[in-house]
Amino acid sequence: MKYTITDERPLSWSAISSFEYDPKQWHDKYVLGKKQKESAEMLFGKKVGERLASDPKYLPFVPRLKKFEHEFKVSFDGIPLIGFADSFCTLTSKKLYEYKTGVKAWDQKRVDMHGQIDMYLLMHFIKEKIRPEEVACKLVWLPTKREEGGDFKVHISFIEPIEETFKIFKTKRTMSDILRFGERIKSTYKAMQEYVENHK
Repeated sequence: MKYTITDERPLSWSAISSFEYDPKQWHDKYVLGKKQKESAEMLFGKKVGERLASDPKYLPFVPRLKKFEHEFKVSFDGIPLIGFADSFCTLTSKKLYEYKTGVKAWDQKRVDMHGQIDMYLLMHFIKEKIRPEEVACKLVWLPTKREEGGDFKVHISFIEPIEETFKIFKTKRTMSDILRFGERIKSTYKAMQEYVENHK
């Protein structure tokens, strides 16, 4: 049976990045539906995101917009897509923020190359016809450290003092950028289908 992206199971940035990183891991999770244990880093990042959304007194120096987990759900060239911006200005539809925790350092080049932002701005343009050049995007990085305790468990924590170590990167995208990402979506989807066909 041919692998097909559907409205009930649209294509996300997580699926794209998973496939690009490790097709087998992607196949296990997104095609076979195998449960995968979330890493300590993923669980920590999820908790931070939830607290930023629910508690304005938590890390008050971190910039926030009006809406958290703003949904983008569109069809691109017949491919259903979905995404959720961490923080979005619903008043102007022209501000988008993403929050990242992690040990691996973010720098301007990495932020400018981050496909998740391209994908969200592509979906935003399809839905609202707002060009990416009009949207002010920021990526907020909250550096963390990883330690293994005597209990053999992995412990993730912020590098203190957070107010001095966190970084805010401004980043822009153009129509050319999001059109290129559109081609990336189509080629990745094709590669996904071929992988599934060859791994029945």
